[in-house]
Amino acid sequence: MRKKLFSMLALLCLTAAGAWAQTEQTVDVTPVTGQTNQWTLAMPAGNVVFQVEYEPTKVTMAVNDKTMGTAEVAGESKVEWTADTWKGWNYDTKEYTVDDITMTSSQSAYIRESTEEGKYKNSLSFGVIYSSDKSTVTFSTTGDPFSRIEFTMIDDYDEDNPHILPNDNWTFEGKNAVWEGEATKSLTLQSCSTNVSKITFFKGAIPDGVTINTDGTFTVAKTATVTLKATPAEGYKFLYWEDDQTNTNPVREVTIESGMADMTYKAVFAEILYNVTFVEGTNLDEWTVTPNTEVKKDTKVDITYTGSKKVLGVKAEKKASTPSLNITNPSVGQVIGSDGKNYNVADVPTGVDKVAMIAYVSGSNGLAIALADEGSLNWATAKSTCEAKTPAFTNGTWKLPTKDEWKQMFGANGGDEGNYNGLNTAITTAGGTAFQDGTVNYWSSSEYDSDKASLTQFYYGYTNWFNDWKVNDRWVRACLAF
Repeated sequence: MRKKLFSMLALLCLTAAGAWAQTEQTVDVTPVTGQTNQWTLAMPAGNVVFQVEYEPTKVTMAVNDKTMGTAEVAGESKVEWTADTWKGWNYDTKEYTVDDITMTSSQSAYIRESTEEGKYKNSLSFGVIYSSDKSTVTFSTTGDPFSRIEFTMIDDYDEDNPHILPNDNWTFEGKNAVWEGEATKSLTLQSCSTNVSKITFFKGAIPDGVTINTDGTFTVAKTATVTLKATPAEGYKFLYWEDDQTNTNPVREVTIESGMADMTYKAVFAEILYNVTFVEGTNLDEWTVTPNTEVKKDTKVDITYTGSKKVLGVKAEKKASTPSLNITNPSVGQVIGSDGKNYNVADVPTGVDKVAMIAYVSGSNGLAIALADEGSLNWATAKSTCEAKTPAFTNGTWKLPTKDEWKQMFGANGGDEGNYNGLNTAITTAGGTAFQDGTVNYWSSSEYDSDKASLTQFYYGYTNWFNDWKVNDRWVRACLAF
């Protein structure tokens, strides 16, 4: 792809160093009249070094239908406060905590929910005015530090709205006031006067050189690997990325260089459709369903019996829905619950079962190892058993680990391809069952040839690698790819 140069490259910065001189000087570079991307210079008495700067690449995040879902740059998590969050907040509320974020105001700071009819209704009104006693409001978190805080204001930005002090690292545009500075767990304002409809707290890291804009775009000033995430709305599902329709993973990594042509990554969603099936043994020649294709929620479906038997009654049962994986800021040692979310081991909510332990992470993707064996099975049965493991998850895949995936999980837990002890310890710490041990073999999905596949032999913390006949029964532990 052809790269674009900054228009200012007509004034490239050059340095010249003579054979004996240690000083540097700027050399003038002049665009060639009538030529594109061509310059000329008068060679000085010394070597010349060119420094080239490319124009940032602009990337647009898009979806096929905004009602079906969203597409965004991941790599950071966000918590949104809205009218429901601050409902009932009044002047006397001096400390308020939602999730792991607390807003604390000093005695002379006046913050309240606006309840009067009009455009300010349900907004949060800030009246924090700098004075001798230093009226303040502080945002703090017990979790990951803030990387950005964004006010979505009721009114457009002007000279007096918002009146934020100190205003270091704040930018203002339209209805957006955004703080973005060095990651911190606490941010104190000595002055703030505005009404907001939403406060968004961003945590985690965006790659260096990447700037997230407020219009659904981001720019890349230097080569960066960026994680993109598509999130379907309720009642919809993610299908694929439009530029690569074989990519059905809602979380993907892309590497972008500055100077590339502007581009768009579009997530394609579709409405979830449902169908009617009959229990095994039903004579389908005597029963019809109209319509007989997948239909939207709340669609009227007629079922007709044309046989000669007397029907005592019928009943219909809704199949259990498949939960979606919703992995946020994954880290090795966390567990994935039956609700598809990741938790620290001690924080799994009541009623949520632990399903797997995250054993390897690469960006927003990774591998989680099941907390128990599937048994001792031949290779073909081992694969099919892992692939059919429950609970199933949308956006996740149960599988028999490949040879390389076993090694990745060993390495991420303090071992290497010859040592699995750290992974074994981590599994038991997470509440799982330890591996079988003492000259015990576990299948991988990696094939050696049509008759043999690779396996790892566990021997008191150490591993060896062999190829074994697929017909043999060996131990099986599934992994969940996300």
